[in-house]
Amino acid sequence: LSPGGTFRYDGDVLRLRELALLSLAAGPLAAHHSTAPFDMTHFTEVHGKVVQFRWQNPHSYIDLEVDGKLWLLEAESLNLLTRNGWTKDTLKPGDEITCTGGRAKDPSLRAMKCFIVTFPDGHQMKATPLNVPTKSELEKQLAPAKRGK
Repeated sequence: LSPGGTFRYDGDVLRLRELALLSLAAGPLAAHHSTAPFDMTHFTEVHGKVVQFRWQNPHSYIDLEVDGKLWLLEAESLNLLTRNGWTKDTLKPGDEITCTGGRAKDPSLRAMKCFIVTFPDGHQMKATPLNVPTKSELEKQLAPAKRGK
């Protein structure tokens, strides 16, 4: 309402439209998935065979069989994976991979946020934003801490 409590069609309707557009735009932001369920400070490695690679938005997923148990590995969006060289055919059922990432904080879950996928030939592909270090970079960062033990 305009000052004085009167309704002015021209200005008030425009303000209501702006408010409605802002609230619609904020919806997807609130719905974005968080990394909160994952321990992003301690890295875990799992090695196994790909059961399924789900190439989808908002996140892609790798179902990985590790020692007879199914793990769910969350990767990033199609846009980010594509920029990192991934395609829908990067992983196929039966492929052996190692994933380095942040394990679920709930230890009863076999799930993790996958940072880096390492293939048997040693090449690696990032499954997260570009500023995440590769496995060898992580090892270099962790090496001084391991020597101090």
